[in-house]
Amino acid sequence: MKRGLKIGLWVLGILLAIVFVATLIAAPVAKSYINKHGEELVGRKVNVEGLKLNVYTGHVAVHGLSLYEDNGTDIFASFDTLDVKASLLKLLGHTVHLKHITLAGLKVNLIQNGETFNFQSIIDHFASDSTEDDTDTTPSDWVMKFYNIRLSHAQVNYRDAQSGKQWHLPQIGLRVPGFVLGGEEASEGGLRIGFAEGGRLSIDGGYDSKNGTYNLTAALKDFALKNIQPLTEGLLQPCTIGGNLQANLKAEGTISEILKSRIGGTVTLNNVSLQPQTTHNESAPASTRLASLAVKVNNINLDANSYDIGSIVLTGLEAHYEQWQDRSTLDDILLPSSPADTTVAANSPDTTSTSSTPLKLHVGHLAVKDCNITYSDYTLPDPFHFPVTNLNIEANDLTLAGGNNAKLRASLPGGGHMMVNWKGDLDNWKQHQELFLSVKGLDMTKLSPWAVAYTGQPIEDGIFGLSTRLTINNSQLDNQNKIDIFKARVGSRRKDVDPEVKIPLKTALYILRDKDDKILIDLPVKGNVDSPEFNYMKLVWKTLGNLLVKVATSPVRALGNALGMSSDNLDFMAIDPHQRGFTSENYHTLADLATLAKSDSLLVITLEQRMPAPANDSASFRYTLWNNIIQRYMQEQGVPEQQLIITSGEPTADGERTGYAIGSEMKME
Repeated sequence: MKRGLKIGLWVLGILLAIVFVATLIAAPVAKSYINKHGEELVGRKVNVEGLKLNVYTGHVAVHGLSLYEDNGTDIFASFDTLDVKASLLKLLGHTVHLKHITLAGLKVNLIQNGETFNFQSIIDHFASDSTEDDTDTTPSDWVMKFYNIRLSHAQVNYRDAQSGKQWHLPQIGLRVPGFVLGGEEASEGGLRIGFAEGGRLSIDGGYDSKNGTYNLTAALKDFALKNIQPLTEGLLQPCTIGGNLQANLKAEGTISEILKSRIGGTVTLNNVSLQPQTTHNESAPASTRLASLAVKVNNINLDANSYDIGSIVLTGLEAHYEQWQDRSTLDDILLPSSPADTTVAANSPDTTSTSSTPLKLHVGHLAVKDCNITYSDYTLPDPFHFPVTNLNIEANDLTLAGGNNAKLRASLPGGGHMMVNWKGDLDNWKQHQELFLSVKGLDMTKLSPWAVAYTGQPIEDGIFGLSTRLTINNSQLDNQNKIDIFKARVGSRRKDVDPEVKIPLKTALYILRDKDDKILIDLPVKGNVDSPEFNYMKLVWKTLGNLLVKVATSPVRALGNALGMSSDNLDFMAIDPHQRGFTSENYHTLADLATLAKSDSLLVITLEQRMPAPANDSASFRYTLWNNIIQRYMQEQGVPEQQLIITSGEPTADGERTGYAIGSEMKME
């Protein structure tokens, strides 16, 4: 902004200098003088093709002026016509009164080379060498009045000599009916700019010098986002930007308290697209498209750091996010930060102040409609693609300070759908959150790459459902999950994968499903979100893994619970070493084991005899007899021989339980 202001001031100074010289001498002499002494006047070569002067009417017309670069060959700025008419007599009353100023066909070529622009020598030429104090604040009694100011068919060309990027404004127009410095007259004006790639900007405003108030309206119509592409070269990777922007904004306030101005209006983006020219995955370019984004601004007050947004409506977002081992989609879009940037950021002083005005944000209505987002993860053994379609979000009265609520709906692969209701704080999310999530009808095979990565086993079939309630209060997470799975099928363990957790997933799911091929699991997850080791997904998998391991390593207990049996007698069958036969309680345990074995032909039951070392042949015979009784009883109950294993373990020590330790496993693979 400062550079642009300097350009405008020095160009105006050049023009006024020409007018001043022309009023002192006759037109032919003035023209010759300007052409010969341009470097003395402005520090550079100047050429004027034509000049007309009428000192009686105060009319000056300059035609075909060219201001050259320092090399005296290339043109820095030029115009076709400058026409000025002044009221000379009013100078006697300390009033500069210009009846009209018309500048047509202005062309300015701006060249940047590092931190230096090609107008620097002009600034240096006009820079004052005086060391006198210039802080006199005594009001001037001069009044400057400018009327009917017009700039037409102006062009500005910008080029960065180092990066080669260019920017072109081919149509700039300015209209100011009246502008007064000093006095009490109101001023108004307007600016029109046409952009090279399409679009027009109209700015109109007024200023009341009596009370220091101003009003400003800006309208941007059909602005092609391609216009800003050169400006993104330092931020984005080479990409193609499409779409257009419409805006209607209004600002009003006082010049003395500009930050307290009231700003409002509407901004709309349409048919936005961002396509990287080079992507990590050439077969599936990570393009992003947006049908529309409409924002209504009620009021922005910069002084109070307050932003009151009436509504934000986003429609038709199509986005793909891809994660690789060494990069992601963002790396295809954003330029990496240089070490210099990191150093500067690290060494920058902390500007945070406890006295700074806190941000106040309020969004009356937020709507996200008909969006499709696909997440792809190539860091897993198998590529993972998960599309979320028909995504819709609704929220009202969103604020940083205080409670909020929102609802989300989306479609999932395989005909599934998701619903989320959320309540919570945004400024301090660890203080309070409430979330209810419902997932129904999700095709489980879409989750197979994750199952392979975490358990080493692929998912071959199944429909998944989830109902979860999650709360966070003072950093404490409490997550209650109910998992509903139908016809889950898991493939054989992959030998080429080293899984994150060792879970006998196939066995556990087989045991957990009921006679109708359903699996119902209650999965509580708890933790402290402030813990450095906290990772929600790992915590979920750990909790689920512990459950599945417990089920798979003790299928008798799991099957017994499923059939309504008491689990107290399914781990150990107690026998007194001196008893001569089995008790009724022993036979009840054997009957339950027989029922379980017959319920599933893949179940293998192991009975490990745990007795003191036999003191004599009678005790040894008794131990063997008990094994034979169990073997014969199970055969009579119809349990196949291959489903029963009876072994003798190490002799028990004093005080240990005696009897049979009951174990089990599923012969799945």
